[in-house]
Amino acid sequence: MEENKFPLYYKFYQLIKVLYVAVKNFPREYKYTLGREILKKSWQCLDMILEVNILSKPQKKFLLQKLSLSFDQLKIRLRMSQEVGAVSTRQFTHLHVNYLKEIGDMLGGFMKWSQRF
Repeated sequence: MEENKFPLYYKFYQLIKVLYVAVKNFPREYKYTLGREILKKSWQCLDMILEVNILSKPQKKFLLQKLSLSFDQLKIRLRMSQEVGAVSTRQFTHLHVNYLKEIGDMLGGFMKWSQRF
């Protein structure tokens, strides 16, 4: 896959790489619960992105809604990780500014586009 053809996929892929490093450094009490859930939810989102790319235009709308919900769930888990101290405020801000906001904007654009069908 070329990066310019699938920017949402590549941005999410980059996010997952960053999340693996972050979760590796979680305190033990959160690494195997909250950390595992964050990684699982991230992979679910990436898998849905791949699926959306192969569906016909009318079929994309439903899956994009599911993807949006999963992405919101991921963001909630990431916020919780910051609130319980598993990631620092600085790390969370980095995730938000460099990944979550841009992914959310791309996803919102795709959802708006899918409303036409």
